Amino acid sequence: MSPKKEDYIKALFDLGGQVTKVSNKEIAERLGTSPPTVTEMMVSLEKIGWTEYFPYKGSLLTPEGAERAKHLIHKHRLWEVFLVDNLGFEIDEVHDEAEVLEHATSNILADRLERYLGHPEYCPHGGAIPLNLIDNQEHHIYRLSEAGDEETLFISRIVNESDLVSYFKNKKLNVGDKLTVISRDLANDSLLVKNLTQGIDIELSSSASQYLFVEQSDS
Repeated sequence: MSPKKEDYIKALFDLGGQVTKVSNKEIAERLGTSPPTVTEMMVSLEKIGWTEYFPYKGSLLTPEGAERAKHLIHKHRLWEVFLVDNLGFEIDEVHDEAEVLEHATSNILADRLERYLGHPEYCPHGGAIPLNLIDNQEHHIYRLSEAGDEETLFISRIVNESDLVSYFKNKKLNVGDKLTVISRDLANDSLLVKNLTQGIDIELSSSASQYLFVEQSDS
């Protein structure tokens, strides 16, 4: 598989494409390309059985495509842990570096890296690393933009793109924080959330909230 195709199925997975349709616009923004280019690639990936493309609605990963994406993401997240824990990178600095390293990482190297790191379960952005945990996480999380008002939630995973990570970091929203949606302002494309962990109210754009994945909290 070419690195370009790998990037597309990995981006689709990272945006929730194993369980929900992801629009061409979102994938284009994630990869810095145009929606028509994404359409062309999605059609190509559908022909080899890795995606299902639904015109004007978005794309889903097939089981085969999801499995390939998971192995790539597994390697990517291992490198993020290594870069943060061993080389002192900040979490908003590691994505591009891990993106380069993952494509050059053999299965043997990934296994040894995982063992060296002590078999970590999560990357700095909250993404699960072991393949079975990746599946479990993806079937329990959903976008903050889809959450109901006054649900008690916790931040499970942040889409690991540098600008987004910096945005949420500046908003004082961190993986593991508990929060609830207070209100929505459709006219200004924003929502107000309370970070229950830090005891502060935070306004963020509705579009950005699509890249913050949450789970329901037991308390």
